[in-house]
Amino acid sequence: MNIVPIKRPRELVYETVKRRIMMNELKPGSSLTELGLAREIGCSQGTIREALLRLQEDGLVTRAGHRGTTVTRLDQEEAEETLAIRRRIEVRGALKSTRHVTDEVLAELRRLISQMEEAAHQDDAFALIEFDMAFHVTLFKLSGLEALEQILTRCTIHTHRSKLWAPSHKRPLLETARRHNVLLERLEAGDAKGLAHAIGVHIDTIVTEDS
Repeated sequence: MNIVPIKRPRELVYETVKRRIMMNELKPGSSLTELGLAREIGCSQGTIREALLRLQEDGLVTRAGHRGTTVTRLDQEEAEETLAIRRRIEVRGALKSTRHVTDEVLAELRRLISQMEEAAHQDDAFALIEFDMAFHVTLFKLSGLEALEQILTRCTIHTHRSKLWAPSHKRPLLETARRHNVLLERLEAGDAKGLAHAIGVHIDTIVTEDS
C-alpha cells in the first residue's frame, strides 16, 4: 500500500501560490504583498515570506526590497532562450543517463507516468506539470551532471509556464502524459543516442499548434 506523505503547511502554501502563478491566476507583473496573501490563504506572513523566497529561486517572482514583490513577466524571446538551454542540458544528460539506469529508477519513472495520466483524467494541469518535472529531473539525475540540475529545474518551470500561455497550444493532457512513454522505452533499451534524439523531439514539440 502506498502511503501518501502529509505535506507541511509551509509546503502547501508554497504550492498554492506556485499553482496560481503557473495557471495564470496571478498575472505577470502583478504586485504581491505578504499581508494580502497571508489574509487570503489564511496563514502567517512568515509562511508567505518563506514561500515567496522559494518562488524567487524558481524565478516566478521578483523581490525588490521596499518596492515589493511582483510576478515575473513573460517574454517570448526569453522563453525561446530558456527552451534552447533546457534542450541542450537534457540532450547532453541523456547521452550519459543510460549508463547508470537501475530497476528502481525505471519503476519510479513508470510511477510518474501513471501519476501524469491520473492527473490528466482529473483535468489537473498543474499536477501533471509537477509530475512531468519530476520525471525529467529523475531521468536527468542519472547523468551525474549535478551542477546543472537546478538550472534544468528552473528552465523546466518556465517552459511549462510559457506553454500554458501559448494561445494556440491544444494538446490534450492525456497525450501530454503519454508522450513520456517513448523516453522510458529508450532508457530501458539502453539506447543513449535514441534517448537523446527522443528528448530533443520531445522538447521541440512541447508546444503544438492547432492546425
